[in-house]
Amino acid sequence: MEVLIALAVLAIAMAALVKSAGGFTSNQAYLENKTIAHWVALNQLASLRVAGGRPPAGAQEGQEEMAGRIWNWRIQISTTGMPTIMQAEVTVKSENEETVYALLTTFFEVSS
Repeated sequence: MEVLIALAVLAIAMAALVKSAGGFTSNQAYLENKTIAHWVALNQLASLRVAGGRPPAGAQEGQEEMAGRIWNWRIQISTTGMPTIMQAEVTVKSENEETVYALLTTFFEVSS
């Protein structure tokens, strides 16, 4: 009887361990996607700043390859109450997913 109880306790502990390992693996993949998408968003904002000038207000979309995968990005550029300050919001998704892994907003100065 004692052996059966010990085996039952061991089975419950092993099931919890397997569930925990599965959750860790899923979380690790999500965090990897968030990190790479954040880099893609930063690249797009850097490109916008390097281009200089006054970008047109509105949306721009494109794709970038990073870490062997394709990422879809979208920049929404809008004006602010100040004529020399604009706002840019970048969202990044993996190619075949609808989950937004990165959302960055920045304000930048333009020549008037």
